[in-house]
Amino acid sequence: MLSDIAQRVRHAIYRSYVEGGIPKSGMLARQLHIPEDAVRTALQQLHDVHAIVLDPRTREPWMALPFSSVPTPFSVEGGGRSWFANCAWDAFGIPILVGVDAVISTTCQDCDGQIVYRVEQRRLVDAHGVVHFGVPAAKWWDDIGYT
Repeated sequence: MLSDIAQRVRHAIYRSYVEGGIPKSGMLARQLHIPEDAVRTALQQLHDVHAIVLDPRTREPWMALPFSSVPTPFSVEGGGRSWFANCAWDAFGIPILVGVDAVISTTCQDCDGQIVYRVEQRRLVDAHGVVHFGVPAAKWWDDIGYT
């Protein structure tokens, strides 16, 4: 069971991403009016239950699925904002979660060709392509950064 502070921190992380920001512990502490060490404890608690992923070097939020704090090959643009997703699968979740029409862009890992999808009114427009999962789902959390 997540603590009240961990739940508040998680909500603030997602609000930051939705608004186009990158959540950091100091910013979260100021926004929530709680000590930064309490935020860091909450971040670790969220990481331990796979609610978020912390950067192994900085211990700051790296991923809160479907959002990424660092640039990735999966960009999503919509509603005047842009985000990075952790993978193609997550990229489709961002427009639904945020509630915007969006353009999702990436590059084919096989041929380096541009891949573009559109989500309009919560639906994928002109669906095409194939999906390849290089890691079985049961193994994703073994190394979620690689997955």
